[in-house]
Amino acid sequence: MIKFKKAILLIGSPKGKDSFSASLGSYLLSKVEEYDVSIEKVYLHSEINTEAKRIQFLDKIEETDIIILAAPLYVDTLPAKVIRTLSLIAENRKNINSDHSDLETDKSFAVIVNCGFPEAEQNKTAFKVYEQFAKEAGFKYLGGISIGMGGVVSGRSLLEMGGMSSDLIKGLERAADDIVRSHRFSDSVIEKTSKPMISPKWIYTLVGNFSWRYQAFQNRVYRKMNDKPYRREKFND
Repeated sequence: MIKFKKAILLIGSPKGKDSFSASLGSYLLSKVEEYDVSIEKVYLHSEINTEAKRIQFLDKIEETDIIILAAPLYVDTLPAKVIRTLSLIAENRKNINSDHSDLETDKSFAVIVNCGFPEAEQNKTAFKVYEQFAKEAGFKYLGGISIGMGGVVSGRSLLEMGGMSSDLIKGLERAADDIVRSHRFSDSVIEKTSKPMISPKWIYTLVGNFSWRYQAFQNRVYRKMNDKPYRREKFND
């Protein structure tokens, strides 16, 4: 087993501590810590707001052996703050290594992406972006954990969810072992973590639709849900 000194978790959700991304990443990080790895947690939305913070953040990345990013899926891609962060890291890595072709793969990079869709495969486009980033930054890409039905969690600890999260927890525990061994995520990890937390799927969709309508009612816009204010009107000649 490769002996790592430090792992850092980057949380890319604007919801911060109350996000599903934080719940997922924190649990995985706690399992990595059990391998005598020093850990740190960073919330991106408050970490790169100023030049001083950006410099400090990039120094942390260079001092880290394992980088884990947990973030939501936004319109089939990455949140804006995550895109900005990855751009900063890649640019800094290239500046440190003036010859871009000799970027050392001295760090491991793993990703957890969650979405509100019932199907975990909705995240596949985002993983292509993350893998390309790892290549440009000179990181060893360990793969991505893809999770759907994010609306079920709403920031709760995975351990508070009972049997609903049992497969997910087992998958994350196995992922921690892959990470500290610098192995790409196994098929077992991918299978366990991508399993629907609610079955059959239509139950999740039904509850989600009800929740959406209830929020509309609370905000007094229920009767406007079908409005199309920006629709182009068709005029007869």
